[in-house]
Amino acid sequence: MNAKENKEIDNLVNKMMKKATLESPSFDFTAQIMEQITSLQQSKATIYEPLISRKAWFFICTGLVALMGYVLLGTQQQPTSWDHFLDLNIFINDTFSIALHRFLFSNVMLYSLAFLSVMVLVQVFFLSMFFNKRFEN
Repeated sequence: MNAKENKEIDNLVNKMMKKATLESPSFDFTAQIMEQITSLQQSKATIYEPLISRKAWFFICTGLVALMGYVLLGTQQQPTSWDHFLDLNIFINDTFSIALHRFLFSNVMLYSLAFLSVMVLVQVFFLSMFFNKRFEN
């Protein structure tokens, strides 16, 4: 019974196809479509806007220059010797630094950390290229 229904449906479709005429689009169909496309607004999501504006960069740079000027040209009296800056006796007797020097890494651990660091840097490089290409288009 299923084959009989399929033949009837097939015959019906064939009759409908013979009766149907070929429809063609209007003369200016392409022009109408192009007009509709050009009338659409450009998406505002594609407009590039920097995260930090030029005004903010100006204030940041001005602040850094002012801070460096203050540090370099400050009027505070500073001793001319470097002894008080380089007082390393605090670090020599520190128990944390002594314990840290006793801690040893195996060669496998050092190689794996080096490999991990290189892979992270490679991923950052390739991901930055990927996102730069993605946002250019």
